[in-house]
Amino acid sequence: MDIILDEIIAGLLCTDTERIRQATSELGKAYENPETLNALCQIIVSQREPQVRQFAAVLLNKRLQKLRNWQMVPADQKESIKTGMLQALIAEKEKSVKNAIAQFIGSLVRHEEEKKDSWLAELLNFIYSRCNVDDPKESELGSSIFATLTDAAPDQFVSHMDSICQMFAAVLMSAEAKGNLSTPTVANITMGMSYLMPFVSGHTSAEQTVLKILPLIIKTVFAFAQKGDEQEFCIVFDVIDSIAEYVPKLLNNNVKHLMEFCLETANNKQIDDSIRVQVVTFIGRVVRIKKKAIVKQKLLEPIIAVIFEMMCCETELDDVLYLTDELFTGESSNSPVTAATQTLDLLAINLSPEKLIPPLLQLLEPALQSPDPLRRRAAYLCIAVIAEGCSEAICNKYLEVMLNIVKSGIADNSPIVRIASFFALGQFSEHLQPEISRFAPQILPVLFDFLQQLVIEIKAEQTSSGNESNAVPGKDTIMYINQLQIKRKSVLSKYRSGNPEPKHTDRMFYALENYCQNLEEDIVPHLPLLMSRLFDTLDTNNSIHLRVLGLSAVSATALAAREHLMPYFPKIVEILKNYLVKECSEEMKELRNEAIDTLASITRVVGKDNFIPLANDTMAYCLMMLDDGPNDPDFRRAIYNLIGALSIVVNESMSTVFPKIIDRLIESVISTEDMLPINDENGGNRLFNGEVAASNIDIDLDNTDDEDDDDEEAYQVENDYVFEKEEAILALKEFAMNTGSAFAPYLQTSFENVYKVIEHQQENIRKSAIEAIAAFVSSLYKMGDAEGVKRACLIIMPKFAHMIREDEDQGVVIHLLDMLSDIFVEVKSAAVPTQEIGDMIFACIKDVLNNKMACQFNEPSGGGDEEEAEDSEFDELLIENAGNLLPSFGKALTPEIFSMYFGRVYQYYLNKLNKAKRNDLSEQRTFVYGALADSFQSLGVCVATYFDELCPVFVDGVNDPEPKARQNCYFGLGELVLHAEEKSFESFHVILQALSGAIASETNAPALDNICGAVSRMIVTNHNIVPLAQVLPVLLSHLPLREDMDENDMVHKAFRVLYMHARPAIVEYIEQILKITIDVLYKDQIPEGEIKMSSRALILEIREQYPDQFNNVANSSQEAYNFLQSL
Repeated sequence: MDIILDEIIAGLLCTDTERIRQATSELGKAYENPETLNALCQIIVSQREPQVRQFAAVLLNKRLQKLRNWQMVPADQKESIKTGMLQALIAEKEKSVKNAIAQFIGSLVRHEEEKKDSWLAELLNFIYSRCNVDDPKESELGSSIFATLTDAAPDQFVSHMDSICQMFAAVLMSAEAKGNLSTPTVANITMGMSYLMPFVSGHTSAEQTVLKILPLIIKTVFAFAQKGDEQEFCIVFDVIDSIAEYVPKLLNNNVKHLMEFCLETANNKQIDDSIRVQVVTFIGRVVRIKKKAIVKQKLLEPIIAVIFEMMCCETELDDVLYLTDELFTGESSNSPVTAATQTLDLLAINLSPEKLIPPLLQLLEPALQSPDPLRRRAAYLCIAVIAEGCSEAICNKYLEVMLNIVKSGIADNSPIVRIASFFALGQFSEHLQPEISRFAPQILPVLFDFLQQLVIEIKAEQTSSGNESNAVPGKDTIMYINQLQIKRKSVLSKYRSGNPEPKHTDRMFYALENYCQNLEEDIVPHLPLLMSRLFDTLDTNNSIHLRVLGLSAVSATALAAREHLMPYFPKIVEILKNYLVKECSEEMKELRNEAIDTLASITRVVGKDNFIPLANDTMAYCLMMLDDGPNDPDFRRAIYNLIGALSIVVNESMSTVFPKIIDRLIESVISTEDMLPINDENGGNRLFNGEVAASNIDIDLDNTDDEDDDDEEAYQVENDYVFEKEEAILALKEFAMNTGSAFAPYLQTSFENVYKVIEHQQENIRKSAIEAIAAFVSSLYKMGDAEGVKRACLIIMPKFAHMIREDEDQGVVIHLLDMLSDIFVEVKSAAVPTQEIGDMIFACIKDVLNNKMACQFNEPSGGGDEEEAEDSEFDELLIENAGNLLPSFGKALTPEIFSMYFGRVYQYYLNKLNKAKRNDLSEQRTFVYGALADSFQSLGVCVATYFDELCPVFVDGVNDPEPKARQNCYFGLGELVLHAEEKSFESFHVILQALSGAIASETNAPALDNICGAVSRMIVTNHNIVPLAQVLPVLLSHLPLREDMDENDMVHKAFRVLYMHARPAIVEYIEQILKITIDVLYKDQIPEGEIKMSSRALILEIREQYPDQFNNVANSSQEAYNFLQSL
């Protein structure tokens, strides 16, 4: 039998497909022989090659992990197998074989669990007895078996969790008593506990045991850190990591102790960098889940100090570029500088700026003046990475000061400081909009000068290289740093070093792109100089890398300039034609992809009429390249981007193209190429390693259809395929938005396949899938498919509710709340087809407001006064999005049902308002007033129920020091009156008095517009109790509106009411009313619709009934006369 099995295993391990199939067939026949199982057991303990013995264990496991197969084995043979495999596990030295045996034993443990004489109890007794002996070899053996079995079948140990935790405690205390906590036995037992930590939660006794020894666990981890073996440290540190992930409440009383260990380790340069990196990364994680405790126990300042010192570590010039690449992509390395910088980024996102920025500034001020460029570089990196998480605070308090600091850094003599400064400017440009756009006159000249200097130096270099190919630039020139050795390739394809440009070039373009793209129309005056500079960078004599950066900047400029780019459009197209080719060299492929992306950006913005002449050729190129182009995910991503952009131009005409591209897009959406198996360097519980894995491709091991192959932990994401998937999803979204009924035949299949990836590991895929699903629902609604909308919402609303609760990424949940709001506003009642879904959505809103979702990490600090703890800007944005979802949700409900929900939650808003008043939080006051005011329309007449409580709140709010808060209060008062109707009549005097006082002192334009809107609403509601003689002159003197043109709707309704029902009161103001109405129509400040038609009708009625006043206005200017003639 052994000979036959040897031949079968050899066949299965070979690379010949036919032989593998034959061996698989022979294996099936061999299993019919009862002796096969014993023979495989003998092979495992034989002297054969490890690969063969490992595979024999795999075959045994595959066969017997099915309960029905195990039940067919005779009892005495079962005992023989169990005993033999346990002895094999004890004796085996080869790691891969040992792991395979452990997997097999794990399967047997599962089968034997229900028996009264559980085999697992025997195994544990064996392990306990070994782990507690003084002989280090014996204790190491017992602990090794424990670690291997818990890795293989952790769920089987749940019922023994209490005794296992006690064993763990005993081993650690024994090791401490002996004065050596860093033994192999401790490492193994700790490794096993890290596998079991997910199951500790809920076992009170086990939790208490772990809690009791947590200081000793921390001491153990510290001992391994000082020992300096990275692999051993990883093993034991995993247990702390697992506690933080699965039972974070156990850390509550040990946060200070834990942080002290982390800070001491991270700050010790004698400890291996890889260990320090793990520890400082973990600090960020603890801050995320225990921020209240961190702040209350005054740990933030020492944390910031250690992080900053790590950011000051020395790196090569290229490593600075690599660092900023990693900050872009979220990838990490073993660099202390990178890890510390990313941790500071996490702090900024998760902590209140009021807590983070002051202590950070105390470190930055001396660092910026330091002669050490490493400290100056660290300071600029700090400024850069806090921009996202502290954007509001920076804009409100520090923007101009920090911007001047960054400008100084851009002119610094040190290349590493310049790189960090440009990175900071790029971060500011990305995250501090629109406030930073005000500084364009100061910032753009700096960027343009660098761009010009870059081109001049490159041309000079090109000229000199022809005459003196070996010339070395002087050390006082920027070009000197080009000679530095390139040590590795950057992770960002667009921002790579190793080209004949200064090393700060990439970050300079990053800053330029972000700044220009967000300027929008403010970029127009700068276009001539900017485009001239960019065209210089696109010279064919320049490096491919510089031309890639130049095209990317053109793309960003196009998105801002839109149709104003047209004067440069022909030249851009001529340049792009050079790269939009079928075949190109390997080094030109990146440039071709960038050219496709640039054309896509231009397609989206220059206008349909301007691009339509190029549409057919562009689409033909896309189709040709999809069929015959390279099999490259980044190339497909670029083509999908361009096809999505074309749908904006050709609309329904995409119907002829869809049959050729939809299947390809769907294939990219559901592709699993973005998921790669993780290589388990430690052996772990991955049975198929190396050649064994390769040979397993075509083997059917007894139809193992009940295996769980969906092991999320076994996969990592591959970037290029992720970007391809994301762009495919976004293309489908654009088709739904832009092509009308042409996309109808593909809506269902698109919906079904995008829905499959809505909980993808990558947050960008989740976000794009949410966007696409929302677009599909909108498309169904626009096509009048009410049943389709209902069916879709019955599917997506429970899924969205689940994601709001369970997704741990705040950005995803914030985005999802935004998309839900859009759906409710557009689709209305069809979005909430059942009461159950309504309850589900409301529960999500309420629970986000109360910090109960997975992404909110609501852990007590242990110091009391939880409600007074300050939230980070991201925390607050999440709460505001949920709070603003409430009024949008109301648009999908009847007033009566919405009132039921509103009544349960409005006190939360009032409590938050009171807190915001106490703590002088203007943004939060603005949010509360706005969310409540927006809810009144959906409440309709039901708002009368809340009038007595809410009216004084809004009257008081007109005196708020924040203009946006006052604006919302004025709007809210108007809406409250409009919808409460008779209930509001008694309060007209109080409200008018408040508005009268406000209009006399208000200087903010949008706020003034909303006062006019509020007064107009009062006139519409009951003009009879408005003292028109006093009110009307003041109202008309503040018209036409200045900024908030949405209020024109209500102003016109007030004019119409007065004209129809209070004519005598307005006769003397007819000319003013006419001028205001003409002005609004002439400037096209009212959208097409009923109100615009009514405004035109009012003008015509005045012409008929008051010809003298009409002629006076008509003849007041040539513009007025011409416009009135056009009517």
